[in-house]
Amino acid sequence: MPKSRNRKIKKKNNKKSNPKPYEVVKSEYVQMRNPLPEDIPFDLRIEVLTKMGNDATVTFESEYKKLLTYFEEYDPLYLCSFCSYYFTMQPEGLDEEAINGCIDFPPFFLEILQCLSLKQQRCLSLKPLNHDIDNFKSTVSNFCRSQSSTNLSLVKGAKNEDEIGAILLRAEMMGRTIAIRNWAYVSQMENVAYELAGLIEGEFFETLAFRAKDFLDILFALAGLTEKKVNDHRAKTVLIVKAKGYNEIIDKYEECFPTVEKINKAEREEFWIKCGKSAKRLKCLLLAHSDCFLYKAFTHNVSEIFDYLSGKIAHNEISKILDKVSYKFGDLADINKDFIFLDNPIHSKPFIKIENHKYFSAIGHMFSHLGMDLVERFISTDNKLKTEYISKKGKYLESKVEGLFRTSFSKAQILTGSIWKCPITNKEFENDIIVLIEDFAIIIECKSGTVSSPAKRGATDRLSKTLKDLIIAPSEQAIRFENYLKQNKRIIEFKTKSGIKNKIDSSKIKYYIPLGITLSNLGAIGCNLKKIINAKITSLKLEELAPSISLTDLEVIFEVLALESEKIHYLSRRREFEAHLNFDGDEIDLFAFYLENGFNIGETEFDKSVHFSFTLNAKDLDPYFTAKERGIQVKKPTLEKTKYWHDLLYTLERHSKVWLTASYILLHVPKEDQIKFEKSLKELVGRILKGKCELEHNWIILYCGPERRKYVIVGYPYLGIEKEERNSIINEIIASLYEEKDIKIRGILVIGYNLIKADYPYSVVAADLKTNFFDSLELNP
Repeated sequence: MPKSRNRKIKKKNNKKSNPKPYEVVKSEYVQMRNPLPEDIPFDLRIEVLTKMGNDATVTFESEYKKLLTYFEEYDPLYLCSFCSYYFTMQPEGLDEEAINGCIDFPPFFLEILQCLSLKQQRCLSLKPLNHDIDNFKSTVSNFCRSQSSTNLSLVKGAKNEDEIGAILLRAEMMGRTIAIRNWAYVSQMENVAYELAGLIEGEFFETLAFRAKDFLDILFALAGLTEKKVNDHRAKTVLIVKAKGYNEIIDKYEECFPTVEKINKAEREEFWIKCGKSAKRLKCLLLAHSDCFLYKAFTHNVSEIFDYLSGKIAHNEISKILDKVSYKFGDLADINKDFIFLDNPIHSKPFIKIENHKYFSAIGHMFSHLGMDLVERFISTDNKLKTEYISKKGKYLESKVEGLFRTSFSKAQILTGSIWKCPITNKEFENDIIVLIEDFAIIIECKSGTVSSPAKRGATDRLSKTLKDLIIAPSEQAIRFENYLKQNKRIIEFKTKSGIKNKIDSSKIKYYIPLGITLSNLGAIGCNLKKIINAKITSLKLEELAPSISLTDLEVIFEVLALESEKIHYLSRRREFEAHLNFDGDEIDLFAFYLENGFNIGETEFDKSVHFSFTLNAKDLDPYFTAKERGIQVKKPTLEKTKYWHDLLYTLERHSKVWLTASYILLHVPKEDQIKFEKSLKELVGRILKGKCELEHNWIILYCGPERRKYVIVGYPYLGIEKEERNSIINEIIASLYEEKDIKIRGILVIGYNLIKADYPYSVVAADLKTNFFDSLELNP
């Protein structure tokens, strides 16, 4: 009998490779040891970390002074555009972070540089970096990276282990604010921004005298226009590199950059001699000179934008809108360097107005990320408009979530707005959405609030309030409604504000999945409730909290998981997995790990000594979604399984009465055990057809899952028997499995194969309805 074996899955270690565009870069997991000894005393740990933080502060101050000297010597637009072009641009379809496991020059460095550019008037210098390139790059990197390490000194005030949790949560939020960009895929961010802007389109225009949609059209178009101009610049340099002979090289340079002063034959000859008559050196000098024109790829005049938008927005309207989100040189002269990382002002004004009708920005990578935030900043300037917007935003989220579940669960009954009275508090509550499918109920509560700027900066009180509002409150609401339904096992009729009556037969519900859904993406903090508990944000236990997932993350999950059973399995197992496992990573990181193994990692799930790093797992999904946005066909990621298992699940969902029970059990089998099952079944079928079996009835048994969550799948091939006899044998198989007292079985599935009919992928399935699918959230129940 094949048995599911335990597998040790450890921290991911990215290795360099040479992937093709849009190819998934797969990496191994390796064990990483804590650099600090396990028995180091608490006070000594605090001392070590504080010293590291203090040393980083010294480096930070030193590198800051050094960095400012570059802005006095070089044109800041040249510095920003040079870094963007040479340090952050990547070939289409390739991801440096996925390939190497890190980014040498993270895009947020550009945001810091653009901010520092505004501390003084522009230095109109044509001096190129040349031999200073490496020094400048390392100065920028040391300045930015040392700032992150200064947060280590936050532990200085900790008096005990309990206080460390709150400090770590603050540090994580601060780190996310500094470095993490793009809270969803580009099309998702832009769609959400447009849809939210559309909620108050008329009111917005009446109040602010411009259209939010026009603003977003301009902002998002400029990312594309910048990319086009950067590619045009690169194409020009390629032509120069390909040219042969010094005259052709200079001709091509003058043709590509017509504003340069042309030189005559004698001057060309002299220049050629100074280059040592080396074509390579000549090209290098001209390419270095062409860098002086790089800033033009990141600079756009109003006429250019007007043409790029096909004349949809008037010239004066474009100027008026961009003026609202632009600084001028010297505007940030008094900015405190300690604030530019956690509250960078260019996030509210991402452009530099360099002259009339001309605007520069090196942070086009952020435009989709900033769209919604910038619209909401405009809205927040008027209290009446803000109040109207907040009201509509909440309804928008509920409508989007309802639509997503209706599209994703065609077999489900979906009810919204059920009003009920809590018998304990005698208060009325309203459930946002409940999804009823077979004996499962997904109870959903939506929260459309945003993460305030102080919370993003790690301000203790505001961070705590944000997490309570967006994660704890919907958890309590969902669990409260779950408890009410559990305590009232009958048909209940709920009134709604629309006047429709919602009927729920709670006696048919066996499994509850509470879920909070937010519009804001809280990253790894929202994905891991244990961090919130450890930080003392709440006194509630894990079983009193519901997982929190952002709308855009849920859209990704539901698009990838084609089957309804897979979606339910993920949402239910995700709650257990989050509770049992120590890990780092956000929702899509966690989901990518699920696709690898269905969360079927044996006893490792309960091993307290193991800490998983899922960070960067989401990179496995990026090729598909980024390619899709660019109109390129790339294979969609799927849950790892054999073709037979795939066919089995699809057929069950379409034709079986016990499809969800059967599928839920099948999804607990990792791919390697699926292969074993199929191999053993094939061997048994061969023996039966050849008459080599001693017994009249034969079957194979697969036990899968850890001891506390054991499932049994039986493969029963039969030949020449009637339906009644077949059913009798199946009942005997199920009964015999329960006689194995040493095994705690949560579910049994028998798959029957009529060898005369040769049905595929099965002839009959029988699932024991006495299931106990859900595991305790405690490590030691």
